[in-house]
Amino acid sequence: MYKLTTLKNGLTLITIDLPHLDSVTSMVAIGAGSRYESKQINGLSHFVEHMAFKGTAKYPSAKVIANLVDGIGAVNNAGTDKEYTFYWIKSATKHIELASDMLSSMVSEPLLSEDEIEKEKGVIVEELRMYKDNPTRYIWDLYEALQFGDQPIGWDIGGDESTVKALKKEDFVNYLKSLYNSSNMAVLFVGKLPKNIEEIANKYFSDMPVNKNSTYLPFKPSIQTKPKINIFYKKTDQANLILGVKGYSRDDSKRYAARVLGVILGEGMSSRLFSEIREKRGLAYHISAAHQSYLDTGFFAVYSGLKLEKIEEGLEVIKAELLRTVMEKVTDEELAKAKEMERGRIALRSESTNFLAEHFGVSFILDRELETFDEYLKKIDKITKEDIQAVAKELFKKENFNLQIIAPLKNKAAFEKILNS
Repeated sequence: MYKLTTLKNGLTLITIDLPHLDSVTSMVAIGAGSRYESKQINGLSHFVEHMAFKGTAKYPSAKVIANLVDGIGAVNNAGTDKEYTFYWIKSATKHIELASDMLSSMVSEPLLSEDEIEKEKGVIVEELRMYKDNPTRYIWDLYEALQFGDQPIGWDIGGDESTVKALKKEDFVNYLKSLYNSSNMAVLFVGKLPKNIEEIANKYFSDMPVNKNSTYLPFKPSIQTKPKINIFYKKTDQANLILGVKGYSRDDSKRYAARVLGVILGEGMSSRLFSEIREKRGLAYHISAAHQSYLDTGFFAVYSGLKLEKIEEGLEVIKAELLRTVMEKVTDEELAKAKEMERGRIALRSESTNFLAEHFGVSFILDRELETFDEYLKKIDKITKEDIQAVAKELFKKENFNLQIIAPLKNKAAFEKILNS
């Protein structure tokens, strides 16, 4: 499906040719994210992403960049996570060279104007405030802080208002030198590709900087002996809740069984939690469950927006469904359906060039190898009911539970009683 090539400067090129399309997603993925920050510069990875769109040596302003992208009917964006950052432009194939030139300039020579940095601080502060006003978004930041504690993997990707306001141009320059390097990047083209795609890649990306990369601070786990509970008081009409536990890293094979367990419990309208929480009891509109892996740790979490007056009942039902997978094996029908659902969801997502670029770009940056969808699905197909139960037994121990709530509540006593019972 994909082709892997190493450019002259050591940069990795990943191409996926889809000749039936007329468009292409061009992307640069970088092993840079908030895990690479100190407390003093928390939020810098995300801020750097913003500054790439504010002007480069070749495209000197945000207006120039926007006009060029709009002028060819393209769309562009970027994303920053804890372990990676990516920039992309989706355009008609005939504009692939312009897209390549713009991306190359954005990641290798942003202007980093001090005036623009100061103006963008206000933009980012408002972005942080926007997220805090959205409980369905902000609860994940709070949950990961609860799960991982006061260390880089537990910090907010965007930082906080004080760290953002204190950032200086020198911080940006040093950060780019330490992480935006050819050995820490992958360039991807997914869609209808010209025959000279490698020539194009070499033309626009062969001069990427070659420096020694910084490393992230490894996660330091602590021994958890009882459930942890945090309530963020906010006047809302419903209670947003995440109940989670520590999970598996990207190099742990158990993450495949944890993925299937998440599908059975909380993906789709026929999942166990959807049936129990929404269909049978009418306690929520949305409920889901999934496993998330990082390089050296992970978590399994259930999220729901529950009726405020029914939050205790909802928590009891969620906990009971998690523990049911410990006490008894899932059924043959559930396991077969979960595997087929995973196969079908991949088929649907694979119709998006952006999904393919992001998936393979991030996978390479984090793992330094690529797993085809067929290889992944073979591993999923091998998962047994016994594997699911074994993972559930390891994950869903009383002392492992972490509960994050956003609601107009303050007293933890009722929740402590439920999780400790």
